Amino acid sequence: MSYLALDAFKAAIAIDDATSDVDLQRALDAATAWITHYTGRTFAPVDTTPSAKLFLAYDADVLDIPDVQSVSVLEVDTNGDGTFIHTIDAPYYDLYPLLLPPGISSYTQIRLKPNTLHWFIEGLQVRVTGLWGFGSVPVSVEQACLLLANRYFHRPSAPFYLWEAPQTGELATLQATDSDIVGLLAPYVTVEGAGRAASQSWVLV
Repeated sequence: MSYLALDAFKAAIAIDDATSDVDLQRALDAATAWITHYTGRTFAPVDTTPSAKLFLAYDADVLDIPDVQSVSVLEVDTNGDGTFIHTIDAPYYDLYPLLLPPGISSYTQIRLKPNTLHWFIEGLQVRVTGLWGFGSVPVSVEQACLLLANRYFHRPSAPFYLWEAPQTGELATLQATDSDIVGLLAPYVTVEGAGRAASQSWVLV
């Protein structure tokens, strides 16, 4: 599912027929995939029931995870045999960020408290049971999807990155970076996202 509905996209770019629906949806899907890669998160609905996911630990006290609303069980495989006999109780860890930014209700890290005697074992699995998902797609993500999909949709008409303005016939070179898209997505980039370390010199939006 794309981060912007086809009907909303068509209304925004003033297309009222179905002739280009396949191309428009392809542009939306491509924009959605790029946003997911750039931010390192999927803007998916929250699960209705808890489920378990497995992760490899790369740090003794920090575990990066996808968006989760709450964690009910945290287990560590201490022997590398998939038995998960060691459980870390809730008082011994925190979900991060502690102060959620506006518009974000999910957590992307588990950090063990400094005063605990528990730890993750690097290279071994951790099983996390919780309610996964980001929630509803933020308006700024929808807008970024609209801008990027519109660019993708019109890109075949801009050979060599040259764009002709339909009103004046002037030619302009498409910039490699759209600062508006980067700015709209900035609050949602995670440690797993390509946008975290990306410089505006090579990010193609």
